[in-house]
Parts: sequence; structure tokens; C-alpha cells
Amino acid sequence: LLNMLDIKGKIITTDAMGYQKDIAEKIQKQGGDYLFAVKGNQGRLNKAFEEKFPLKELNNPEHDSYAISEKSHGREEIRLHIVCDV
Repeated sequence: LLNMLDIKGKIITTDAMGYQKDIAEKIQKQGGDYLFAVKGNQGRLNKAFEEKFPLKELNNPEHDSYAISEKSHGREEIRLHIVCDV
């Protein structure tokens, strides 16, 4: 699908399941940028993320943030979205 789209200068988003190294490389080669979700079950990727973005930095009140809380399937899920410079 990416080969059929003009993604130069565009931001491509996907959920954590869609994150694959080859997808990220393809987006970059076509001149696009990407925003992928990171989940705890993604071992090395999650560890690298936590090292690059320590929790104390993510909780910085100077960053814009938005949280969503949902209850379903017997569990509560909280999604925290933070906008910050990297």
C-alpha cells in the first residue's frame, strides 16, 4: 500500500501491531515520517524508548499532553499522549 501512495512530507501513523522495521525504512525512503505506538510487550523497542525518554521527562508539566481512559474486557486502559521535542 505504501508504494501506491505519495507520502513525501507526510506523517504516517499506525498502532503498535503495525510497527515493523521494514515499514519504517520504507516510509523514510519515500520521504515520509512516521509516528508509531510503543507497547510494553515489544521488548527491545520498549526498553530503548524508556532509555531515550525517561518517565520523569515525560511527566514534565511543560509538555502538552492528553490522556484517555477506557474500561472494557475486564480491564482499564489508559493512553497518554505527550508532545515534546526530541
